[in-house]
Amino acid sequence: MWQMRFHTNASAIERMEQILMNCGAVSISFSDAADEPILEPPIGDHPIWSSLIVQVHFTEQEAYALAAKALQHETEIHSHIELAQISEHGWQEKFQQQFSPMQFGDLWIYPSWQDNPACGGPSVQLDPGLAFGTGQHATTHLCLAALSNMQLSGKHVIDYGCGSGILALAAQQLGAQHVHAVDIDPQAIMASKDNVRRNHLSMQAFTIGAPEILNDLKAELLVANILAAPLLTLRETFMRHLTADSTLLLSGILCAQSDTVAQHYSQYFNCLDVTNRDGWSALTLTLK
Repeated sequence: MWQMRFHTNASAIERMEQILMNCGAVSISFSDAADEPILEPPIGDHPIWSSLIVQVHFTEQEAYALAAKALQHETEIHSHIELAQISEHGWQEKFQQQFSPMQFGDLWIYPSWQDNPACGGPSVQLDPGLAFGTGQHATTHLCLAALSNMQLSGKHVIDYGCGSGILALAAQQLGAQHVHAVDIDPQAIMASKDNVRRNHLSMQAFTIGAPEILNDLKAELLVANILAAPLLTLRETFMRHLTADSTLLLSGILCAQSDTVAQHYSQYFNCLDVTNRDGWSALTLTLK
């Protein structure tokens, strides 16, 4: 296994990704080079930082050499291209070490290469994939922590902007009778359905699709882990799916935006709780 590593700008990513894939790269990963928060993008866009560290892996030395030659005249590379031969086992082990089991009350989230630590209790197996939500990000962490403290037994739950489906699966494991997981991104819908199957759960406990499938459905809990801007526009939409006794859990909100979101919802909602983690906030609300 051969590894290549360099710094570049977001504007060059698509071109360099194409070059590297054409040369035979088996994996390309991006990480933040400038300590910037990453926000969920619109459909069709890729979540990306402005300055990135690119790490590439090749199984064939010829492909590795071809890529090094192809990139040598690229002006958007802002560092020396680091080249190294590594142990394939060591590379996989290093990647897997980034994702360890996480506990939220009785609920465990764990990757497929780890044993289930729940000892028969509620758990969700989830690997990094196409859609947002592995439990690692602060907003997902805040929502999972909130869900673990709620009484969900027998309730209907809406996960609005379900991403990977992690919150939908968590709600079902915590006792929800039926979970309606919706997203405007087809990749998220596909990922959520796949994660239900990977966890050997019955699809009869879930309804997964675009927001239109909700129609006039009412739920005891609606959770939306998206971003502040869409949360501001979706207030009336959320109200249509809530009863007087329902709870609304919002996240994907930067701490600096939490007052704005809370104020916008205050016309129709009481804010019961605000929790913060790593610069992000979650709001728990009920209808007035």
